[in-house]
Amino acid sequence: MATQRQKKAIKRIVENRGVVSRSMLEIGYKPKTAKNPKNLTESKAFKKELKPLLQRLTDERDRAIKALKGKISKAKYRDLTDAIDKLTKNIQLLSGGKTGREEMTIKWDK
Repeated sequence: MATQRQKKAIKRIVENRGVVSRSMLEIGYKPKTAKNPKNLTESKAFKKELKPLLQRLTDERDRAIKALKGKISKAKYRDLTDAIDKLTKNIQLLSGGKTGREEMTIKWDK
């Protein structure tokens, strides 16, 4: 079960649109802890408490993907792809998934 402090942190993370470090500072975590929030974000209690939010983000992203086909001529395609991108990154960040591709290398032909 998540502690009251963890619950407050999750609430602030949602209000701050996924900004973990700032949210932790706002509810009283020490700057050193907020700078490296792994102890909080990788705890089982935190992940369990975060599941409903992650599901809502996933549902919203899926809704945006479905809307792409019908909205291309009506809405700004750029806005929909931007929403999908941001939702996907927040899902990855909050669920502990990879948010980067550090192993990727690019070789230039001479």
